[in-house]
Amino acid sequence: MDDEWKPDKLSNGPETQSVGFALSRASLETFAEHGITEIGIYVYLKDSLVFGKNLPLNNGNLKVDVPLGEKLQTFAVANAGHLEDTDSLSKVVVYQDEQAQKEVFISPVAEFMSDRTVSQVNLELKRAVGQATFQPLETGAEIAAITQFDAMNLVFSNVGIGYKVNSGACIQGNVTVSAGLGAGFQASVYSFSTEGKDLTGVDVIYKKAGVEVNRTKRALDTNITFQVSKRTIVKMPILDESYLKYPFDQVRSMKMRTDISRKLVIEECDF
Repeated sequence: MDDEWKPDKLSNGPETQSVGFALSRASLETFAEHGITEIGIYVYLKDSLVFGKNLPLNNGNLKVDVPLGEKLQTFAVANAGHLEDTDSLSKVVVYQDEQAQKEVFISPVAEFMSDRTVSQVNLELKRAVGQATFQPLETGAEIAAITQFDAMNLVFSNVGIGYKVNSGACIQGNVTVSAGLGAGFQASVYSFSTEGKDLTGVDVIYKKAGVEVNRTKRALDTNITFQVSKRTIVKMPILDESYLKYPFDQVRSMKMRTDISRKLVIEECDF
C-alpha cells in the first residue's frame, strides 16, 4: 500500500501557458536614460488579477505564466511610487511617490487570448506625467546674498497624484516639496494629466533654521493644468514683499528695493 500511486494535486489545477511580453525599443532606451531596471506586469481575467509582479527588464523579453484559453487584459508600469487595489482592473490606481518626484511610465491596457496562438504580447510604456517647476526670478548674486531665509516649502495644490488605469481618470492632492539655498530655491513636481480638473496653484512658505518666517499672502495664481510631457515653469520674485504676508525685518539694499516690481512669469515647454 505504501507504493500506491497518488495523483499530483497540481494536476487538478487549471492549465497555464507561458506568454512572452516584449517591450518596444523606444521604451528600453527611455528606461536606460532614467536608470529604470524593472517594470510591473499586471494581467487580469475579466476583472480579477491572475498575475501581478515587478520583473527585471531582461533586455525587454519577459515571460509570464497565465491561465490557458482565456481572454485576458494586461498593462505595465514603471517608476511608480506604489499601486493600490491591484486585485481589480476596474479599481487599480497607480500613485506617485509622496513628493511627486517620479517620472512614471504606463502602457495602454492590452487584450490578448492565451490560446497557444499568442506567444508574445507587445507593450510600449509611455510617459504618463507632466511637470511643474518653481524658480526664483532673482539673479544668482541676489540669491547668494539672502539672509532672511535659507529654505522654502512649496505647496502645489491639485497635483495629479493618482492614475486610474482602466478609465484614465486622475486623483488629485496637494504635494509639498522643499527648495533649499543650495539648489537656488528651485524645485519641481511631476503630475498625471489634470485636464478638465481643478487648477494647480503654489503656496510658498519661507523658513530659516527650520522655522517658518514668512509665507505668501495666498496661493500664487499659476492656473496650471498638467499635460503629459509638458513642463510649466513658475518664476517668482521671491524677494518681492508685495507677495508676502509679512515684511522682512532685515533692511535690504537699494538694489533689492528697485527690483521688487518684477511680476510672476509662467512659461511652458515640452520635454
